[in-house]
Amino acid sequence: MNRRLLPLGAALACLAGFAPMARAQGAELRTEVRVMVDGDLRSRYELNNQDLIVQDITVPGRAGALASGQIGFGVNKVFAHFDADNPSNPAGIVMADARTQWIDEVTIDGGDLNGTLGTFTASLSVNGSADFALSGAYNRSETDAALYGFWDAWIGTSTDGGGGYLVGGWFGGWYSDGEGGVVYDGDDLTQPLTEVTLEFVYGRPFLLSANMEAYFDAQNSGLEPGTVSGTLDFSNSAYWDGIGAFRDANGNLVSINGMTSASGTNWLAPVPEPATDLILGMGAAWLARRRRRN
Repeated sequence: MNRRLLPLGAALACLAGFAPMARAQGAELRTEVRVMVDGDLRSRYELNNQDLIVQDITVPGRAGALASGQIGFGVNKVFAHFDADNPSNPAGIVMADARTQWIDEVTIDGGDLNGTLGTFTASLSVNGSADFALSGAYNRSETDAALYGFWDAWIGTSTDGGGGYLVGGWFGGWYSDGEGGVVYDGDDLTQPLTEVTLEFVYGRPFLLSANMEAYFDAQNSGLEPGTVSGTLDFSNSAYWDGIGAFRDANGNLVSINGMTSASGTNWLAPVPEPATDLILGMGAAWLARRRRRN
């Protein structure tokens, strides 16, 4: 897992099955949230909306799920939760998925370097947590009941208007181990992530973007008695951590004359963390309401 550089499509149609999005025009903010219990899939997509976006579903006496996201330039927040807490009426599948992406058109003035290839280093500061509980069929090795989840974050640059991104990213996944337990493999959830190196052309506009997703599902195709719940909480994450070293095409350290962006964001500096945490509050409110209903 750890650091990786991948050429991806403009919207990076993610592992969870999000549909590709159109190319960005200047500066854009994107949020998409999806939830499902058995065959009932509900989704919501918002463009250039910095409000908290929430999609939830509750099937009384069976299962519920919530996905929420909030986006700003330099800030990605996602939250996914599900629970199937009635062992005598288990759900065949329950899923929650949230993804946010910001995109900005940036130009870096390199003076005499304008028109030549350059690189810079950058990273995100991530603060996340995962929690899950299993019982019955989910805790036994001889059943088909299984839990799966992942988080994914990447930053990237595009010099063709979003047709393709050179991406540096981080990933972690939870998997049922086939013996009644769950294992995690991937990057740490709470840390300034390892820097990645991204390419651009001095003096020419390019797209700078960051994407984050949280996905959790549980499947019990045999509808065997058991309960399961899971929460991926990145409601205080991920923040742009600024730009580090600039280099020329030969890898030499260089200084720049300045940077401009369509959004007006200063990407040279870290984006500060806001004082409040709306997604976490919304998730807690939904969970409390669902417990009262049950």
